[in-house]
Amino acid sequence: MFDAPEKNEAREIIENANPVIELAAQAISAGEKLPAEKDSLYYRILSGIVNPVFYLFRVKSNAFKVDDRCIECGKCAEKCPLNNIRIVDGKHVWGKNCTHCMACICYCPAEAIEYGEKSKGKPRYHVEGLRN
Repeated sequence: MFDAPEKNEAREIIENANPVIELAAQAISAGEKLPAEKDSLYYRILSGIVNPVFYLFRVKSNAFKVDDRCIECGKCAEKCPLNNIRIVDGKHVWGKNCTHCMACICYCPAEAIEYGEKSKGKPRYHVEGLRN
């Protein structure tokens, strides 16, 4: 639905997030509570109304397709954080528990996975690759 950032922009996003992630990790390690989320009408509308409707109508896994470039390595199923991808009789099957994180697309070494036409020609990368 949104354009994927180019590699340099993605690298900058990750770099800017690192201090926040580090603070959260330190708080968790120390057994402390994380700071409260922003509480405003805008955020309550997003999380209370918009997000559920968006996920209900827009976040579907039925558009994922695997083409003949697939080398059957299973990396897509391995990297899915929700264990939502199974390979059954050599065919990829996405369950209904998808958050569109695109790990399956970005970690596929053969670039054999597409989300309909929307992912074609879009950058593919993962956090580890941005640290180089």
